[in-house]
Amino acid sequence: MASLLLLDGNSLTYRAFFALPTDMATASGQVTNAVFGFTSMLVNLLRDHQPDHVVVAFDRPEPTFRHEQVPDYKAQREAAPDILRQQMGLVRQVLDALAIPIVELPGFEADDLIATIATAARDRGDDVLIVTGDRDTYQLVEDPHIRVLYNRRGVSDYALYDEAGIVERTGVTSVQYPQYAALRGDPSDNLAGVPGVGEKTAAKLITTYGGLDGIFEHLDELTPKLRANLVEHEAVARRNAEVMVLRRDAPVPVDAESMARGEVDLAEVQDLFNFLEFRTLYDRLLDALGAAEPSDSTPASGRILAATAEVITDLTAALSVLDGQAGGAADGPALALAATWQGVAGRTPMTGLAITEVAAVDEATRDGGGTDALAPIPFLAGGLLDEPDVRAGLNRLLGPGGRPFVTHQAKALLRSLATIGVDAHTLELDTEVAAYLIDPAQASYDLAGLLDRYGDLRLVVGEPSEAPVNEVPAATSGQLDFGDPTPSGASDAAASGMVGAARAAATARLAPLLGAALDAHGLGGLYRDVENPLVRVLARMEALGIGVDVEVLRDLQRRLSAEAIELEAAIQAAAGTPFKVNSTPQLRTILFDQLGLTPQKKTKTGYSTDAASLEKLKGQHPIIDLLLRYREVEKLRSTYGESLLAEVAADGRIHATFNQTVARTGRLSSDAPNLHNIPVRTEEGRQFRAAFVAAPGFELLVADYNQIELRVIAHLARDPGLIAAFTAGEDIHTSTAARVFGVMPEAVSSEQRAKAKMVSYGLAYGMEAYGLAQRLSMGVPEAQAILDAYFEAFPNVKAYMERTVEEARQRGYTETLMGRRRPIPELSSSNHRIRQAGERQAMNAGIQGLAADIFKVALVDIDAALEGAGVRSRLVLQVHDEVLLEVPPDEHDEMAERIPALMAGACDLLVPLEVHYAFGPSWAAAKS
Repeated sequence: MASLLLLDGNSLTYRAFFALPTDMATASGQVTNAVFGFTSMLVNLLRDHQPDHVVVAFDRPEPTFRHEQVPDYKAQREAAPDILRQQMGLVRQVLDALAIPIVELPGFEADDLIATIATAARDRGDDVLIVTGDRDTYQLVEDPHIRVLYNRRGVSDYALYDEAGIVERTGVTSVQYPQYAALRGDPSDNLAGVPGVGEKTAAKLITTYGGLDGIFEHLDELTPKLRANLVEHEAVARRNAEVMVLRRDAPVPVDAESMARGEVDLAEVQDLFNFLEFRTLYDRLLDALGAAEPSDSTPASGRILAATAEVITDLTAALSVLDGQAGGAADGPALALAATWQGVAGRTPMTGLAITEVAAVDEATRDGGGTDALAPIPFLAGGLLDEPDVRAGLNRLLGPGGRPFVTHQAKALLRSLATIGVDAHTLELDTEVAAYLIDPAQASYDLAGLLDRYGDLRLVVGEPSEAPVNEVPAATSGQLDFGDPTPSGASDAAASGMVGAARAAATARLAPLLGAALDAHGLGGLYRDVENPLVRVLARMEALGIGVDVEVLRDLQRRLSAEAIELEAAIQAAAGTPFKVNSTPQLRTILFDQLGLTPQKKTKTGYSTDAASLEKLKGQHPIIDLLLRYREVEKLRSTYGESLLAEVAADGRIHATFNQTVARTGRLSSDAPNLHNIPVRTEEGRQFRAAFVAAPGFELLVADYNQIELRVIAHLARDPGLIAAFTAGEDIHTSTAARVFGVMPEAVSSEQRAKAKMVSYGLAYGMEAYGLAQRLSMGVPEAQAILDAYFEAFPNVKAYMERTVEEARQRGYTETLMGRRRPIPELSSSNHRIRQAGERQAMNAGIQGLAADIFKVALVDIDAALEGAGVRSRLVLQVHDEVLLEVPPDEHDEMAERIPALMAGACDLLVPLEVHYAFGPSWAAAKS
């Protein structure tokens, strides 16, 4: 006996789409809420039920036999939103990658195919679980073989029904269900029932009289009104009963062999999930499949690298280790360093530091059993790092002229060392950053996965007979996970030493392999000149942080809270009744039932009250403006006010983490907190910037690139029109509008300039006519006409984008002027939508990648210039195209000249790099 999982593909995808927000999207702009929700459901089902077979049925667009019987069958249904239809192909792509059979047939609904397959499986004695959001399948339930897992709402709310469950839920048996539904009707299929007959009445009639025939034979026993309604609508009820019976004879394969899943290619699945940016979902899938991961965290089947720790707690012994390593030649073998932390890497105290030579790991003793055994690796236990002599020894070891070293997650190590007074200068290779440069599309760059991928090695701690390090039992590891960059519970010296030694050994073995891979991919220069020195720049910025006026933040938080309360009262007054403003069902009732406003969009649960729908209702009632403002204030209060206050450290500064290995284009980002997302254009956003202040005795210098993406486009496309406009110092958006709309620059309207600006920046992100239409609130044909006019005015831009896509398709990757590569395997996908997304990525990657390279060069040059000059000015923050420095008054004029010049000279383009700068006591004051 086998088990079969039958899924209604359309129903579940539809439920997922309306359950999850439509702002779920990849970095390339591909909306993924429906495909993520469906895939999440699928993963959970595979995990929870472990079926032998899985089949997914889909509806076809062609009319079915039911449309012949009922011409207006489902006629009331609105067309699926474009962003839902665009994801259906991705859902199928996921199923194909997982080797799950798909069935569909013109003229039949998915329910008929499910009924046919379920019946055949039942006859074979197999157990069937139908997963759907359509109640028509209730009629298929038959103990003990067929049950229905009904999706009530969202992606995780299900009810499991056997025969008893159907009776409890509906009041009738599964066999009686079609006639029960015939009386009740089904609005979702545009099948009207008998007036006055709801679920309870229908159930009572069916159980009392056995079915429609019995009901119409006993009309004289019913109330006059019910009798009259049944007589008048008998034809409707009998027609419904015929239409609602699911077909069990659809001509689809029903044999067990057709239900069999193929072998899953995990590498293909991982590529698809990487494209969709389903990082955590991929891990859940592996767990559900009971599969080993092909790359990132699977221990290799090759040799074993066995690491043990020599835990040092004695000061004399620690100094001996440091002095011995410092005595090595600066041009000799590099050291491999690995720290452990109490919690988050770089943001919590270190619990120790492992130090070994790369050569020592390369020369590990090999035995015939496939094990590379290492000598114990020295591990300085955390308490020693508080000793002044140890810190002085680390400064000698890693300071200018010291030993080169390699490590994993170097920025976290350098930040932690900086906080204890150790300034490491000699980083030679960060294995995480190197792996990111080689393949920026990977979901993670954990050491275990990299060691497997590049070294065909798996690592154990202690003796080789013990468990692999990423599977060490909690009892012996203190719940330390080698694959986790931030082990928790690392306070025990032995446990910390175990993990530190493992990391040092893995890094030492990886470093030569990744260094060679960088050169083989033509990335050695970019790494050595830009990414490697940038690690230290970012680490120093993180350690220093930026000053915050806590009272400004608190005052802003109080004002936002007070305004939210006032707005909530005003909204309830406008509604004429108290209600929960944040309750979507209650708000829906107020807007559409009580106030009679015109609904804009219908979801599965009712009319939408999202921001886009409310924007379209502006002017219909004063409550709309109040609601929009309330939501904006609440977002600012919770997302920025609370989170920024929570991140202020004891020194009164915010120490954000800058992410160097996240964005595929090479762009930097930040978290804890995310300073890159503070609103720019709103007054409240500017007020938040007022809270970021210079340290006493300093002022803030804020310098930013002006329209860097557009200047990069002009250079890469070598478009004479754009080059001339930038060289002449013209307002680029006015010049663009004049060319696009065929008017003189002085005649360009503000609306035309805004449209031209939207086109120009949209092209930097691969935007097409549909996206432009959404942003400008116009039809797609009008947006396409504007795009066509733009490309006619600037033909080299169009040629550049087409050339870029074709080159990427041939090579498999894009490449910036500085050598940054971005693989785009989506360009070779058999799925049209994925290919289109790949084309947008290809257009975007060269522009965004070069802009990122330029900014990184500027950061490195600024930091080097400041350090070389011995000045007190220092970098404190980077956000988008802005850089913030703290500058003492006596260096004001020098920095006003030097910083813009360094930024403008970061890259030699065909157009000038223009830099705006200003000084002020706060970020907001400088920006104003």
